[in-house]
Amino acid sequence: MRTQFTTLDPDFDLEEAAEVMSRSAHWLLPVCIGPKLVGSLSLLDMVTYGRANEGQHGTQRVADAMTREPFRCAMETSLKDVRSLICRHRQPAICVTSSDGDLVGMIDAFEVIEALTAPQAFSGPEPEQVRQVRGDA
Repeated sequence: MRTQFTTLDPDFDLEEAAEVMSRSAHWLLPVCIGPKLVGSLSLLDMVTYGRANEGQHGTQRVADAMTREPFRCAMETSLKDVRSLICRHRQPAICVTSSDGDLVGMIDAFEVIEALTAPQAFSGPEPEQVRQVRGDA
């Protein structure tokens, strides 16, 4: 779980949020008021909102495009359950919240895969082809 991440305010300008998302290299950012998680904004949310509101002028806010019921889990949730949530709901990441609903972390699909793929699970020497592909040979 990442504890250092960017959050957005619901009143933040949507164009600026897209730039923040691009710089952060994450496909989903939590939307918070103080520590409280109130939504999430994904790349898909922005594309869907943009297509539905094409040609409209004026300031568009994060609150206009965000998912108001973001996918979340508790800190005690197992990695296998997080993987299941990510797969079932086709989400790039899951927000991790405290029992009070405060955002405490984020975990994305790649982090789950990495954590569940234990290098110790393989026995014997590493095959030469693997080292070549990795560039270690």
